[in-house]
Amino acid sequence: MSLDTALSKFDTNAQEALTWWHGEVKSLRTSRVTPGTVNDIPVEHYGTRMPLQGVATVSSLDARTLQITPWDAAAVASIEKALTDAQLGAQPTVDGKVIRLSFGQMSEEVREETVKKLHKKAEEARIRLRQARDESLSQLTHEKKEGDLPEDDFYGGKNELNDRIDAANKQIEALVKSKETEIRTI
Repeated sequence: MSLDTALSKFDTNAQEALTWWHGEVKSLRTSRVTPGTVNDIPVEHYGTRMPLQGVATVSSLDARTLQITPWDAAAVASIEKALTDAQLGAQPTVDGKVIRLSFGQMSEEVREETVKKLHKKAEEARIRLRQARDESLSQLTHEKKEGDLPEDDFYGGKNELNDRIDAANKQIEALVKSKETEIRTI
């Protein structure tokens, strides 16, 4: 594995971690409920499990109400069950072929708990980034010991990995700050 390969492997793993992180942040509830809150809830329909967005259209009616319109009328019961099992803090209401989720106002306790979840998910993303860096760095260390990688390239690669992880951590921190502000806004 060359230096370029180690760096590209880190970039791939880091991108996967950041994509996961963005998905996790999207699902956290703020004072304004978004379709991202429920899009990835697994729904069992016709014997297969798929995300809610794969069986229905989710839209916002107002700041605290989501409307879910299944593409197949037979999916209404499955979607209602999945939403109930997800324990979102809102009970689904079936109105013919449409399901509505009305969320209550977020209390201060719920906001603080959501901020804690946000910080926990951020730390998980940082851990994934560090694991990706350590994996690439161990490969570079191995090549250096074998004599396949000059010492200058090793230290240059190590610095480049650290620069890239710092940039990714800054992205995470910026998103944490903006999402925390969103959560705390009444």
